[in-house]
Amino acid sequence: MNVSNIETGYVEGIKNPYTKFTLSVPRSSTGTGNTASAANLNQKKHSPADNVFVNSAGDGYGAHATTFGAIADKIPSEARPDQAGSGYAGCSECKIARYCSRECQRSHWKAHKNLCKVLTEDAKKGPKFEADALRNGRGYVSQAALRKWYYDNVDIVNYAVIQCLELYKGVDQSRWRTHAVLFYLKGGKLGTSVTADEMSFSDAEEISFGDPNLPDFTAPLIPAFGAGRRIILLFMLYQERDLMLVEDYPLPGDGEWAGMEKDEMWRMHIRMRKIARKVVHGEQ
Repeated sequence: MNVSNIETGYVEGIKNPYTKFTLSVPRSSTGTGNTASAANLNQKKHSPADNVFVNSAGDGYGAHATTFGAIADKIPSEARPDQAGSGYAGCSECKIARYCSRECQRSHWKAHKNLCKVLTEDAKKGPKFEADALRNGRGYVSQAALRKWYYDNVDIVNYAVIQCLELYKGVDQSRWRTHAVLFYLKGGKLGTSVTADEMSFSDAEEISFGDPNLPDFTAPLIPAFGAGRRIILLFMLYQERDLMLVEDYPLPGDGEWAGMEKDEMWRMHIRMRKIARKVVHGEQ
């Protein structure tokens, strides 16, 4: 199946554009009627990866055609290194910081001490936030649920970070020193405590460390997590900024910057990834 003549237009009074295109089935140049030629028999068997996907205009890019195979394999699978496996030592106070060994934990305590106090105090507010949200019929998501979603989806998080902070421009030209990446999540039901498995990616954008729309409680957290030295991530569900999670991770290694590339269709690649991988690879 071939896709051609992709065009985008607008209907008066409707904000979102429409997309139109032409579908055509290639004709064999070697066989006619009911006669099967050797060339026809040797043609490549169609696979789910070849299924065409036409993405409509939006998110800053025009309409285009691609395949489910290209979408499924665009973002490589990976896990957060310091959270993979078992037996890792964790901070007994904040229950957040994790280490590769007890020795590593002890050596990092001086740097972690002040942040640990902030995280521990912030965690104490969780029960009150949950009670208020459920009493008023809003959804509630805990810091632990947001963090689990991040660790379960670190591959798409990393991909969004590269695009939002323009890391493909290199260590000196990208935005990581002055901006965080804010992830908007969706899912769950109002009036319930939402779990990590109920959430999914909605959008992401860069946001200045000094943005006035950030909640007050992030003011001490962002520098404590190493703003200007490490990449800062923010996660929230339902636009509930009072429940925002602040996280961080180290900068790419010296040899990783050059391998990054700009992807104008990164939002589509993230949103369609799960569906494409189910179609192509049978993943659930």
